[in-house]
Amino acid sequence: MRIVVCVRQGLDGEWNPFDACAYEAALCVQDAEVILLSMGPASVAPALSELTRLGAQKAILLCDKAFAGADTLATAYTLSKAVEQLNPDYVFCGRQTLIGDTAQTPPMLAQLLGYSLVTNVMCFETVSAEEIQCTTRFDGRQVVKSRALLTIEKINTLRLPRLRSKITEAELWDAAVLETDPARTGFSGSPTRVLKTFENQAGKRKCTYIARQELNQVISTALQAAKKQIKETSAGVGELLSNVLVIGEDPLYLAKTVSEDISVMQPGDLEAIVHAIETTHPTAVLWGSDSHSKNMAARVAARLHLGLCADCTYLEGENGELIMYRPALSGSVTAKIRSLTKPAMATVRAEARNDADIVVALGYGVRDELPRAKEFAESLGASLAASRKLVDHDYMPYDTQVGLTGKTVSPAVYIAVGISGAVHHIAGMQNAGTVIAINPDKNAPIFDYADYGIVAN
Repeated sequence: MRIVVCVRQGLDGEWNPFDACAYEAALCVQDAEVILLSMGPASVAPALSELTRLGAQKAILLCDKAFAGADTLATAYTLSKAVEQLNPDYVFCGRQTLIGDTAQTPPMLAQLLGYSLVTNVMCFETVSAEEIQCTTRFDGRQVVKSRALLTIEKINTLRLPRLRSKITEAELWDAAVLETDPARTGFSGSPTRVLKTFENQAGKRKCTYIARQELNQVISTALQAAKKQIKETSAGVGELLSNVLVIGEDPLYLAKTVSEDISVMQPGDLEAIVHAIETTHPTAVLWGSDSHSKNMAARVAARLHLGLCADCTYLEGENGELIMYRPALSGSVTAKIRSLTKPAMATVRAEARNDADIVVALGYGVRDELPRAKEFAESLGASLAASRKLVDHDYMPYDTQVGLTGKTVSPAVYIAVGISGAVHHIAGMQNAGTVIAINPDKNAPIFDYADYGIVAN
């Protein structure tokens, strides 16, 4: 049995942690031939070669100037040409990278290969050349036949090399080896364009520190102030667009900022959505940011060779085109993006509407005090939310995760307990009415995004 594992080196030189988990999962399959596949400059080759010490029989680096500047679709296309030559039974990928956080490349790769797709694998029961039985985060137990692509969650720890393990030098494959179409690779083959980037200052506030005993009064005052306040969503700028297709209900709130000519299609199978796009010729297609929508959007983009922008928080119309804004580099910058293909396609951040006016968000810092933290939330009649790290370590369910790779919330009061304030978390709560941070570290970044702060555990 042959397994190809796609890995990517981050900006810090470390391998993407989700890809590391995918590699470890492949190494645990008895008698499997494991092949590492990466794309990048020649400088990546030594680190990729070093990974073979752990057990991979081969490592291949796709390296050519023609591949530089690729977006997710151009990357998926280039990887697909290599995978076609390797002809594996399975392809393992990490759930997403930490650079773009889009989770688009694996579904696009599966679509281009004609492989079945299983995402968010949490554990494996059996793996053979004929089929894999596994459990996924959202769809439970899955049985998948060979010629499938699986994306892996953070379910293990990559092993260390043995003392006398040997290195296999990575092979460098260029455009000539892959026989790629130059119109589909690298920057020239990428259907999306970043027009500019700028530092993300959204959500910053002036924090007033209060004593613990003042908390209830601050919450009461904030709730009273929010009763008649109607929070406006980001209003689109420029002309309104015609013929915008929305898949599901979640993208409607942003679609209305750029168009009054909106058609809503309920999520269905790939063929039905492709047919709708090909027959109605929309200017733009908008999807939600839940896992199913993002996977389907990526597969449709690969099927129709369309650009796809992920996790947009703001849209505008310009010269009859959709201009998209999304957080990048874990939310530290915002990118302004347009699509060279028509229709423009984007997944948009769906804003969760809470029954409760208060959300208590728990961070990794309270992992050992979860019962007390939950009791605190219950005493306020609050909904519970969580940081990504708390969810990744299975202390809280994924549907509670707030942030760039979770949901967006905008309650009247948002109480962050034990949350450090990483920018990817801020992206999910920056539109809250009043933000209260509780953290023992007065220098924690979360206080830069809070109206009130309590320095305490």
